[in-house]
Amino acid sequence: MQKFWIVGRVGGNFGKVIFFGKGRGLSFLNSRTVEVYIVNNNSHNRQINPNPHRVRGVSEAVKLDLNVDNMVNGIFGELPIPIEDEVEAVNEEAVVNLVESLNSIVKELERKLEIGEIVVDEHIAYGLYCKYARLKGFSVRKGKTLKFGDGQDQLKAQIFVCSCEGTKDEKRSQSKIPEYQKPTCRCNCMAKLRIARRKGEAWKVTTFHKTHNHDMFAPDQTYLLRSARKITDEQEAVLATMVRSKITVRKAVSVLEDLARGSENVGFTTQDAYDCLHRARKKTRYENEDTFELIQHFIKKSNNEPFFYWNVEVDDDKRLMNFFFRDNRCLVDYENFGDVISFDTTYRTNKYELVCAPFVGINNHKENVMFGLAFLSNETESSFEWLFRTFLESMGGRQPETIFTDQCMAMMNAVETVFPSAQHRLCQWHISANAPKYFGSLNENSSFKYLWNKCMKYCQSEEEFEATWKRMMDNYNVGEQTWFPKMYKLRHKWASAFSNQIFSADLSATSRSEGTNSTLKKEIGNKTASLLNCVVAYEKVQENWRAKEMKKDTFSHHNMPGFLVNNPLLMHAAKVYTLAIFDLFQKEQIATIGFELTEQFTCGGPSLRSFRISSHGRGSTIRTVTFDNEKLEVKCSCHKFETVGILCSHALKVFDVVKLHFIPEVYIKKRWTKSVMKRKCSERNGIESEKGNDFVSEMAFVNYAAREFYELATRVKAHEDTRKILKECVESAKEKIDLWFESSDLNNLTSTNELEATQNNDETNPYFVRNPPLPKSKIATKNIFTRHWDVKSKKRKVNAESSSK
Repeated sequence: MQKFWIVGRVGGNFGKVIFFGKGRGLSFLNSRTVEVYIVNNNSHNRQINPNPHRVRGVSEAVKLDLNVDNMVNGIFGELPIPIEDEVEAVNEEAVVNLVESLNSIVKELERKLEIGEIVVDEHIAYGLYCKYARLKGFSVRKGKTLKFGDGQDQLKAQIFVCSCEGTKDEKRSQSKIPEYQKPTCRCNCMAKLRIARRKGEAWKVTTFHKTHNHDMFAPDQTYLLRSARKITDEQEAVLATMVRSKITVRKAVSVLEDLARGSENVGFTTQDAYDCLHRARKKTRYENEDTFELIQHFIKKSNNEPFFYWNVEVDDDKRLMNFFFRDNRCLVDYENFGDVISFDTTYRTNKYELVCAPFVGINNHKENVMFGLAFLSNETESSFEWLFRTFLESMGGRQPETIFTDQCMAMMNAVETVFPSAQHRLCQWHISANAPKYFGSLNENSSFKYLWNKCMKYCQSEEEFEATWKRMMDNYNVGEQTWFPKMYKLRHKWASAFSNQIFSADLSATSRSEGTNSTLKKEIGNKTASLLNCVVAYEKVQENWRAKEMKKDTFSHHNMPGFLVNNPLLMHAAKVYTLAIFDLFQKEQIATIGFELTEQFTCGGPSLRSFRISSHGRGSTIRTVTFDNEKLEVKCSCHKFETVGILCSHALKVFDVVKLHFIPEVYIKKRWTKSVMKRKCSERNGIESEKGNDFVSEMAFVNYAAREFYELATRVKAHEDTRKILKECVESAKEKIDLWFESSDLNNLTSTNELEATQNNDETNPYFVRNPPLPKSKIATKNIFTRHWDVKSKKRKVNAESSSK
């Protein structure tokens, strides 16, 4: 005889269990699915509902064991009922036993809520009443409270009522009918539970009215009862995480409903989720909260990362104006790839309209890497100068070789002041985009545009640039316009002829920064984001970039690229370069096939030779390559190695002629190699960078020293001997430090970078900073635009006047 477990659920007044009477077949058991219902408490009134549910086969029936303590939100897991598929009727005794068990649960709850029963506290009483209410089919809300009159704010009595208690508020004006009236379920129901206590005594039930004057919820609707719905902490955390990941609240709830196998099982509705997230956002909402949360975030990061750096600038009213931050990985990345920086201020991505200003570089995979992020309240020279000095301090004073910016005069002046040894380059893309509006009728002149483009990108020397520029001025008489003389004064910043000896990683524009800004804008999502949301979005983007970089590091280290030609130079390049740089090198090697050696001669000594190389065909540019046999030094007139960092095809052609089958060490730029990965891995493992920590900021050092000393104190506190060792070391260190200060005459110096997280957001907090000023509204006032009905009325007046005439 085969038996089944029928999966049922308790809900509302009664549980869900099926009953098959005589004459009712078990035809839908053939699919092994059935849903079971108990329609009410009366055993004589039962009905079949063939909605499917799951059925599992078991070897034998298990005794039903239900009690109040096992009940969670009125839901039981699996209710075992034996079904004999060899007969046409179910064992009616089993169903009757189940009904009696469910009735016993209600009676047990009623017994615990009887008048005079003791309850632990008001929370336990509320929980019991909510369980009872769900079984019966009504919702509960908290009613009036009564407190002791001793000023200690302690409850004396608490009332819990049916949600239908009372009547609708009718205090509205009778002369005005509201456009919308919220539906109400209140019908003056008298069912309630009252608990009370005397001073110093336990809580007791003083009133328990069971009678209702309205219909109860059906068993399959009780999950909609307000007192039966609750979002757990775990569910709230999942919802918040999904929403932060740009998943809508509705879709997030749908995912949880799928995991719970139905909306009736998840425990809350979509509107509950919206309300919960809204309360969480407003939970700590107060004045200056944005900057308070931001600084608390920076303090927490500083305490967890020894080399985390942050700085803010405030105005006279302590309002936040500018801020900058970077983590310890940014410091390591700057050591490896900080020779070229792209800086741009394109987007305003927050409700204060602060300018987003990321510092962006290029890693050894030719992809973006961020060195830090700043937000500026304005784009003045003083703001840029503060930012650049802060950035330089955070990076130990090391200046980049090349920095790219747009054509902003305030930015250019700040770069010249703070980065005097760096080559400042202007974005050629911005110049090309803005130039046509100054060309006028020359926009249609191809010869003029050819000369302009040659001045910008294709002149090989300063002399060639000067000659080309003069030819352009003389032939087209554009020297009288103000824009061209201004551009001529800035020629060192935008013309390639003046920067072909400086490394630029093949950059000519700030597109790297603009792409980063665009990515941040998409991640932040809207212009009403708080400052902390912007920082968290930046950290998420940075984390994703670093994860991709880690994958490419691993792939480059453990894989060899595909070779288009068999060449020993390519074999060497594959061992040292990452896959992305190897592809560039291989293209240069393949390009040598199209070159021919037109002339070679010795110059300056027997080991120094010069080669003239041109491509096949007419009108090709002839390149001059010098090669030293003894020193293995090569130099090409195209200057590709100086600017990009890999050998050009002209130099590789010479290597082929002189039978040099490896890349000299001096021409393997470390920033493009796989070995840079080892330096990055040292940071991941907590090893300090090669420069040591002499240049690390005071703030970072304080965090590092405090954490190390705390760990030592924690380790030694349990043993007297280890305590003595630590005390001796501390005393010895204090004596040495005092002697150093005395000898250096620095006794009056005090630390200004002590960092301590505080929960007080007021002016007593040393890190108190006010929110930035909100931007003025851009919505036009009603005086600016004429309303459309005013225009119509004026037209009518004009028409009336004309008709009367």
